[in-house]
Amino acid sequence: MSGALTTFGKTNQNQNTNPPPPPTPVGKARECKMKTDCDGIQNTTCMADSLGKTRCLCGDYSAPINGACTNKFKALHVSCNDDGECIENAHCIARNSSLGKRCYCQDGFYQETRSFCNGCSSIFTSIYTTTFLAISLLLGRLNYI
Repeated sequence: MSGALTTFGKTNQNQNTNPPPPPTPVGKARECKMKTDCDGIQNTTCMADSLGKTRCLCGDYSAPINGACTNKFKALHVSCNDDGECIENAHCIARNSSLGKRCYCQDGFYQETRSFCNGCSSIFTSIYTTTFLAISLLLGRLNYI
C-alpha cells in the first residue's frame, strides 16, 4: 500500500487523487481603436486603461465580465450620448467639439474622483439662508414683546 503518511504515520484514506481545478482565467477587455469597436459589448466605451492601451471598458474603467458590465453608468470624461448614461450628478455635454459629448459634473458639483461628483452649496445660498432665518427669528421675538 503506497500513499502519503499522516502526522501519526497512518496512510490518508481520504487523499484526493484528482488534481486541483485550474485557476479562473482573468479576462482582459477587448482592444479597440474607436467607439464603434465596442458596440457589441453592452455599456462599454473605447477608452485608455491604466496602462494606456485603448480597450472596451465599462463606465467605471473596469473590464466587462462575461461580456457585460456590472456598472451601467459612465464615469467622468467618458464619451456618452445622453444624461442617463452618466453617473449621478453628472450630465452628457460637449465642452470641446473635437472630443464630442462626454460626462461632466453638473453646475454646483465638482469632480472628487472619476466616478463621483460631490455637491457644494454656494456661499451666497448659505449666507442668504442664514440671514433669512436670523431675521425670521428676530421678527418672531419682536411679535411677543
